[in-house]
Amino acid sequence: MSTAPDEPGKLFVPGRPDPGPKELYITDANGNVQRAVSVAPADEAAASAATRTDPGFFRDLVRALNPLRQQTRTAMAMSGLGIAALALDVAATLNLGNPFLFYDRRELWKEMGGRLESGRSDIWFSYFQDVSPNWKGQAADLLGRRVRFNTTVLYEKLHGITGEMSGSMHGQFKEVLEYDLSVFGLYAASAPILRTLAAMSAHPAGRVALISQAGVFVSALGNLVKQFADIYMAYESDLNKLEMKLNDVRAAFFDGGDPARGPRDLALTPAVADPANIPAYWQPASEDLR
Repeated sequence: MSTAPDEPGKLFVPGRPDPGPKELYITDANGNVQRAVSVAPADEAAASAATRTDPGFFRDLVRALNPLRQQTRTAMAMSGLGIAALALDVAATLNLGNPFLFYDRRELWKEMGGRLESGRSDIWFSYFQDVSPNWKGQAADLLGRRVRFNTTVLYEKLHGITGEMSGSMHGQFKEVLEYDLSVFGLYAASAPILRTLAAMSAHPAGRVALISQAGVFVSALGNLVKQFADIYMAYESDLNKLEMKLNDVRAAFFDGGDPARGPRDLALTPAVADPANIPAYWQPASEDLR
């Protein structure tokens, strides 16, 4: 692809409201297009993310847990521990979560980070390989400042957020999975014992053993509830810190940091692509050698 000798290459800055992919065409000193960098809009990039299917772990776990819960609830009622024990049973199992939801978000943030870094690298190398060696003048200087101090900085801010969010989602995926397995393991180990002791509770010795074992089970449930509370508070703190960093990013992208006031003007002036202004804005770097 090339242009007429007397016509400069056109410059399209990514981020304009035109529909479809945005392209940045780079020409050499003779007006021949050397490279075209295509930047997909955010909604198209998000749609290109891989679709992940829930493997059904959480559904299967709940299905297997329900009969075990029924057995332990019956045994606790027979032991005389009553409402307090049943309340802990409800609290411990109500806190179960689907770890796939956090896994999915972890992968989504990773994909976003990869796309951001790819876009930043495309712009960075396109400028320093094609524009900087071949062009000088006001437009080239303006574009260089934009790449160094606006585009690259904003990309780095966004990329940092994606990395931390992906890490936070991975941590929560791990904690939710471990909690689910802890709850299931406790019920799976305790239900057969409590069921057997409940059947022997008519005998005084059996009833004492049932009360003792039920007390141990309820204590373990209490520890699980405390474990969940500790996890919740720890990650609530992490997400609060990330929210503050997202506020910084919002301030970088929106006028006054307020989305209602619209985005900051990060585009180059249209004058640099106006053919009438080419001699004033763009000079081939080869002129230095003449």
